[in-house]
Amino acid sequence: MIRIIGIGSPFGDDAAGLIAARRLAAAPPPGTEVIEADRPGATLIELLDGADAVILIDAAHTGAPPGTLHDLDLYDLPRNPIALVSSHDLGVVEALRLATVLGRAPARGRVLAIEVGSLEKAPQACSAVARAASEYAVRRARYWAEELRALTVESYAD
Repeated sequence: MIRIIGIGSPFGDDAAGLIAARRLAAAPPPGTEVIEADRPGATLIELLDGADAVILIDAAHTGAPPGTLHDLDLYDLPRNPIALVSSHDLGVVEALRLATVLGRAPARGRVLAIEVGSLEKAPQACSAVARAASEYAVRRARYWAEELRALTVESYAD
């Protein structure tokens, strides 16, 4: 099973990952489970556990132009972390590191990080730029779900 996890909060541009997950959940790619994770913190470890592969979708703030979609291998994230927006008690990178140490992280996956312009956490709507980027993240997640599904089938055939 491939698990797609949209991460964020319902406020401002940090909602971009949740918006992408909501769109994917309406018509999930074959062989996937889609989860909206509102500020998961340590709960992310539980969400990673048991998946053959994972696609994480979250907001990032690196200084790149807003709307940029960073597409990374899951295990490049701890080695070369981008600035994922974290309003969580335990950030995504830290949760992934801990899940790996505990043997609860999937063997493979992707991180789709949506560059946001605003870090405002006050109740406000997600910007048009972040919403548009979340649509692109949906398309990339569909692509990666198919690729990861093929890799998972190959590994079971070996």
